[in-house]
Amino acid sequence: MPTCIAAILSVVRILLGYGKHLDQTLPDQAAHPRFPTLATGFGTHDMRHILGHVQRGILRAMMLQRFLLARAAQGRDIEPIEPRGPAEPQDIEAMEMKRRAPAQPRTSPRRGPSIDPDDPMHFAIPTLKELEAQVRRRSVGRTIAAICMDLGVTANACEGGFWHEIWQTLLHFGGKFEHVFSVQESRKEAFQNERDKRPETWIFDWRDRPKDAIRQILGYLLGESPPRGPPDPQILTTSS
Repeated sequence: MPTCIAAILSVVRILLGYGKHLDQTLPDQAAHPRFPTLATGFGTHDMRHILGHVQRGILRAMMLQRFLLARAAQGRDIEPIEPRGPAEPQDIEAMEMKRRAPAQPRTSPRRGPSIDPDDPMHFAIPTLKELEAQVRRRSVGRTIAAICMDLGVTANACEGGFWHEIWQTLLHFGGKFEHVFSVQESRKEAFQNERDKRPETWIFDWRDRPKDAIRQILGYLLGESPPRGPPDPQILTTSS
């Protein structure tokens, strides 16, 4: 197994197992008092919307795993991308020299309103052929970032070492951690706005001991050994 692919596959398999666990567990956890802590990673409490994202994340992870295994079978590794450092003074000077004022002012084509990928109205699950094409066309890091966003992965849902692995994978294989972080922040805001309209729905503050809450709901954090089966909803409710 090529070295880099082995490391990436380890991350993908953990994410895939987590996605399957979410798909199996979450339908029974909507009434759990600590559910908002997990739901904030998706930006909504709407279970149908959450499960749609989870299922798309599972499919992305499966297609990426298939792509990586096929590439490994050919003996081809994936070379890491060197992270961009600060620009050198001579590079900045060279760029300034190349700039020229346009002969005529350019007019930008009129664009329509930007589409929010988290908006339920624009949510869609691509076909397997479309997902396969996306995986082949995009960098590995970009696909893993998409999987993390579909699975609602946040720092609170991860054991610290695995969160660092995700960051390293995005950093070295073409993903943008800052984009993942930006989506997480916008989802927190969206979730809080949604909750403000229904203040009587949940007793617990979703920011209170989040890792403990995730363990209560799912039985483990990403990067820890997963439970053998789904957690007992009755035990989780009473233990909270």
